[in-house]
Amino acid sequence: MNSWVMKPLGAVIELQRGHDLPFEDRRVGVVPIIGSFGVTGFHDQAKYAGPGVAIGRSGASIGRATYVEGDYWPLNTALFVKDFKGNVPYWTYLALRRIDFTGFNSGSAQPSLNRNFLGDIPVMVPPRQEQEAIAEVLGALDDKIAVNAKIAETADELVRAMFSSLDNQGTIPLGS
Repeated sequence: MNSWVMKPLGAVIELQRGHDLPFEDRRVGVVPIIGSFGVTGFHDQAKYAGPGVAIGRSGASIGRATYVEGDYWPLNTALFVKDFKGNVPYWTYLALRRIDFTGFNSGSAQPSLNRNFLGDIPVMVPPRQEQEAIAEVLGALDDKIAVNAKIAETADELVRAMFSSLDNQGTIPLGS
C-alpha cells in the first residue's frame, strides 16, 4: 500500500449529472436506467457505453454507488463517471462506495449533491495493476454475496409456500 497516492477525487474521475428520461418516454428494453438509488428500470436505448458507475445525486440515497457492466442510461437523479481517467471502473465503484457523501449535501428540503463540490475529496489511489487485482477479488466476492442472497431469498420463498400450503390444508395454525 506504500505505492498508493492521495489524490483529489476530481483528478481520479470526472462526474457528470445524468439525463432526464420521463416515464412516458421509456420503452421496454434491457438497458439499465440508473437513478439515485441504483437501477430503477430498463429502456431500449443506451445513453452511454458501459461499464458505468454512478452515485445518487438527490434524495435519501445521495452518494449511493451503482455499477453496471454494460451500456446504460444515467438519470438526472444520479451523477455518473464520464471519464475514469485511466482508472479501473470496478475499482472506481468500490472507491466511491467507501466515501461518505452526506457531508457534501448542498440541498435544503431534499438532500442533493453538487458535482462541483466533490472534486477536492481526498482518495487513496493504488497503481492500475493493484486496482485490477482489487477489482477482481472484491468483484468475485460481491458476485458470491449476490448469489448467496438469491439462494436465501429463494429458500425463504419455498418455506413460505410450504407453510402456506400446509396452512391451507389446515395442518398447522399460522398467526393468532
